Amino acid sequence: MTRQKKFISSLFIFFAIGLFSLTGNALAQEISDKQPNNKFGIHLTTASDDDLENAADLVNSSGGDWGYVTLVIEEKDRDRNKWQGIFDKLRFHHLIPIVRLATSFQKNYWREPSTQDAAEWASFLNSLNWVIKNRYLVLFNEPNHGAEWGGEVNPEAYGQVAISFAKKLKSTNPDFFILLAGFDSAAPSQPPKFEDQEKFLKKMLGIFPTPDSLFKYIDGWASHSYPNHGFIGLPGASGRNSVKNYVWEMALLRKLGVKQELPVFITETGWPHQEGKETGNNYYPAIKVAENFRVYFGVVIKDPKVTAITPFVLNYQDEPFDHFSWQKLARNDFYPQYDLMQKIVKEVGNPTQEQKLTLTGNLPVKIIQDSVYQIGIEITNEGQAIWSRQDGYRPVLKGLPDDYDYFFSDLSPIYPFQKKSLYLYLKTGEQIGRFDLNLSIAKAGQLVTNVIPWKLEVINQAKITIAARAIFRPKTSAGNFRLLIYDNQERVIFEANDVNVSRGKGEISGVKNLVIGQRYRLVILRPFYLPRQTYVTISEDNSQIVFKPMLPVDYNLDGKLSLADLVKIIKHPGLLKVWWQD
Repeated sequence: MTRQKKFISSLFIFFAIGLFSLTGNALAQEISDKQPNNKFGIHLTTASDDDLENAADLVNSSGGDWGYVTLVIEEKDRDRNKWQGIFDKLRFHHLIPIVRLATSFQKNYWREPSTQDAAEWASFLNSLNWVIKNRYLVLFNEPNHGAEWGGEVNPEAYGQVAISFAKKLKSTNPDFFILLAGFDSAAPSQPPKFEDQEKFLKKMLGIFPTPDSLFKYIDGWASHSYPNHGFIGLPGASGRNSVKNYVWEMALLRKLGVKQELPVFITETGWPHQEGKETGNNYYPAIKVAENFRVYFGVVIKDPKVTAITPFVLNYQDEPFDHFSWQKLARNDFYPQYDLMQKIVKEVGNPTQEQKLTLTGNLPVKIIQDSVYQIGIEITNEGQAIWSRQDGYRPVLKGLPDDYDYFFSDLSPIYPFQKKSLYLYLKTGEQIGRFDLNLSIAKAGQLVTNVIPWKLEVINQAKITIAARAIFRPKTSAGNFRLLIYDNQERVIFEANDVNVSRGKGEISGVKNLVIGQRYRLVILRPFYLPRQTYVTISEDNSQIVFKPMLPVDYNLDGKLSLADLVKIIKHPGLLKVWWQD
């Protein structure tokens, strides 16, 4: 709802209630009756942290998930950083936004939008990363109130603005899901201040060759189904000006020649309670309002035509809508209808979200059979969902032979456009050859993102020839050499003990755990000799590794030359004999 001056009488409230409805932006994708959908929602006047948390606790309670909230964006409030932050919080709380567009309040009415406004709105709305694929968007509010349309009702002008906005939005991004403004069905025919909804729609459609000229760009219907007149109608009533007003509206659209079967979004409904800043009204007490909602939800929520219901309003701390507020004045607790809605069993919604995976860095191209690898990868979430194990997301690798195995390090929550490092732990089997692999993200076992192709070749275990010489040893010396291979994270990934070296040459077969074409640090060891190291890029063919001559000066076996070595040999001269016999 949009804020205006305090109403003088309940009649004025009755006519102006629709001015303040909030809505939400949308994406144009067909809604399937088979897709799980939590229809429960609530209308918000702010997107504060407290209101969003309270809304989530309300609409996603009792087994439910992915309920709805109706919000409003005014033209003066088109701050991308602010609204992207709000959308990200909605995403975190699993709340689907329905956003209504609003101009600016001038004097005692809302500025009449023009067709030229469409481009700026489309640019701003398309700059946001929406919560789900469907971008639910309501085109302004109750245009059959003059105060909502520059001071005077103008059905023809609204029709021109609606089709201009719908066309521009859909040409910018086909995912915008467009709803016309909700109407006040109880408004009288008193131009220029008010117009009867049926007369308004007839005049609006009269500017088009056929109703299809407009409605082929409209995806759904926003309804303000209040228990009128006076907001004291019964929860089981039907017909015009009842809580099932949307049924009358659907019949009216068919009568006017609209052929489309439009999903209904009840973006405003509800009963005001007696409790508020002023008393002496004819409203129901809060406990009766809660009972009305119990009956209402028991009927309307089952209607397959209805996609979402967002009663008005979660938190309104001032006149004239303090009587509609579900949250009590100046308090953190709520009226009984909040607790009642929480207890109603709800469905786990499953809205479609854009999912896109990108990978930074190079995956290895050629590795070795019967080996173990820790492969660092950096992935970026460029979609709409938050990837976390809690919600069933897992990185998956497809195309491996049956005797291979893998797992990924823990997938901590990765938010849209966030980059995270993961490790792929891969164990190759005996099978060699070329494999076309695919890396992607799955949810509940089903792939949800694009796949990253990975062409991998697995070859036989490698062979390394080393040239190593221990100074002062006979040329025919052999054995007692040890070779270590370190990766770029200084982890030992291969070790060979008791390597035989004859006449300064040695050969090691069965080398594994290496990536062909990658550079490694190789270290050769022998008791009483200082270690020698070199850096080598491993090739598929026999790699030739040459070490500098090894010096026999490490008698305390700490891997370095120091005064301690001299002290050791003075105290234990027998080490020289041991060294020579080694």
